[in-house]
Parts: sequence; C-alpha cells; structure tokens
Amino acid sequence: MGAKLLTTNIDTNSGIYNKYYKKYIYPVIEKQEIPDEIIHYTDIGGFVGIIDNKELWASHTHFLNDKTEIKYTLNLSKKIFETLCKEKGLNEEEKNKHLDVFDTIKKKLEDINEVNYFSLSFSINPDSNLLWSNYSKNDGYNIAFNTSKLIKQLDKKQESNEEQSNDEPEQVLLCSRIFYDRVEQEKILTELLTEIFDLLTRQDNLGDIHIEDSEDFLDAIKTLRWFSIFFKDACFAQEEEFRIAFFYNDNYEGYHCRPSSGTFIPYIIKKFDIDQKIVAGVTIGPKNNMDINLDGLRKFIKLKRIDLSPDQINVSRIPYRY
Repeated sequence: MGAKLLTTNIDTNSGIYNKYYKKYIYPVIEKQEIPDEIIHYTDIGGFVGIIDNKELWASHTHFLNDKTEIKYTLNLSKKIFETLCKEKGLNEEEKNKHLDVFDTIKKKLEDINEVNYFSLSFSINPDSNLLWSNYSKNDGYNIAFNTSKLIKQLDKKQESNEEQSNDEPEQVLLCSRIFYDRVEQEKILTELLTEIFDLLTRQDNLGDIHIEDSEDFLDAIKTLRWFSIFFKDACFAQEEEFRIAFFYNDNYEGYHCRPSSGTFIPYIIKKFDIDQKIVAGVTIGPKNNMDINLDGLRKFIKLKRIDLSPDQINVSRIPYRY
C-alpha cells in the first residue's frame, strides 16, 4: 500500500461538509492508505475511448448494481437501529415509532431525484480472473492508474485555490477501498446511528416530525448515504474494489445519459491529463494472447504518446486453454 488518502487539503469548513461528515466519515477515510495503483477493466472499445478522450465516466450511484448496494447498507442500518431501540429500553410502542421514522429516512435515501452521487470503480487486483470475465469478456484490457495523480486531477477543489464561480457546482470527492467485512461495517455505522437515535429521542412528538425541516436529520441522512457507497456484501469481496465517488448539491444538471440494457444511465465526465503520467500501465486480457495483440498495443501506446516502459505493457498471466 502507498501514501495516505488525499484528505489533507479538503476544506472541512465548506458548507457541503456537515458536522456528521467531519465526525464520522472523515476519520474513517483519513486513516486509510491508498494503493499506489488502481486498475480499471474494460473491453477494447472502452479502452480506446478512455485513452482517446482522456476521460472516465462516473455513473450515477442509483443505477446499475449500486441500487442494491444502497439497500444493503440501509437494511443493515435498520437492523442496527432496531437493536439500539432494544438496548435503550424502549417499549414496543416507542420502538415502533422510532422504526417508522427510520423507514421515512430509508425512503428519502432511496428517492432517485433527491441525491446526485456518482462513482468510478476500480480494483486493487491487477490480474483478476473474475474481473476479466465480468468486464472485458476475458479478451479486453485493463488500465493501471497512478492513484494519487488521478485523484488530484479529478478533485477540482484540491487542484485550484481559486474561488469557484457561481456557475460551477461545489463538488465533494471521497475515495476509499470498499468495506466488505460485516463486523467492520456494523462498528462504523453504530456510532452514527446512535446519534440519529439520540436526535429522535429529543423530539417531543415523533409522529409530527418532518425530516425535510430538520437540518440535523438531513445532514445525518446524507452522511449515512455516503457510507452506503463504500459498503458491499461480503460475497463481492473478490472484486477488491476501490471507489472514487462524487457528490453535488441537489438540482445538479451537469450530467449526460447513455443507453444501456434498455434504460438510460446518467453519468458525469471526468477528464485527466495523460501527459502527467497518470496511466501507469496496460495489461491485455488472458484470452487476447496472440503476439500481434501485444505488438498492436505497443504501437497504439506509442501513437498516443503515453510514456510507458516495456515492462508496463503486459499480457495477463492467467492461463487459458481455449
């Protein structure tokens, strides 16, 4: 593993970083270390598009598989919250009132029109049989990125000290490995959920509470939503995923849509500068093993003036008999 996560330049006094973010998310993220390189698996068309356009597409987290990930974290949170109700000695009526409010919180977090979260997925595994199969049909490519350099490019706030214009939405960037361990997830969530529980117990009448009118509740909910981006079921642990996520204020309209499997997937375009040696290597998939493919890749890399040494252009070491 490499350097610490790039959080030292984050302005935690910014309005978009609420007190719950500072208290619960920032410490979890900051204590991590990042890998020197993160890997993106794709087919040949995706590979050419990334290199030619010098851009990555971050998909809205309510689409593709991320919708189930949101539900995973929220369902786990409700179980923890129910346990808290029992530990705090609530009677059945009080417990049901608290759980009703928590269901309101869940519904708000699942509302597709209320949040603007986008994410980029990578792996720390440079030669994964599973990922070759899932994302490149075994004959695609993967691109290794220098993690620190890529993050600096993607986070406009860290790259510039200039005040953002009124037309430029404020962006929050978080990057982290994905947490797969259920015990670790529960430990992280319990502290935040205990504070949400305490907020509820201070209400005179839970039946009259309006989440939208409480800044405290909204901030706590947004923080819970951030955790849902970085928590996945342990059955996905083989992916060894590292994720870069972006949040924009409500009503953000700077996105595009692409068709996929009969639906439209919102995404944002994130540019990077190849000249900054952000691309750290390229590997050809295990089925794509003819000598001509390696020669062709080297010609392509040279044509695009990507500064890679011969040992940074490789073929997968996974053996295939067909």
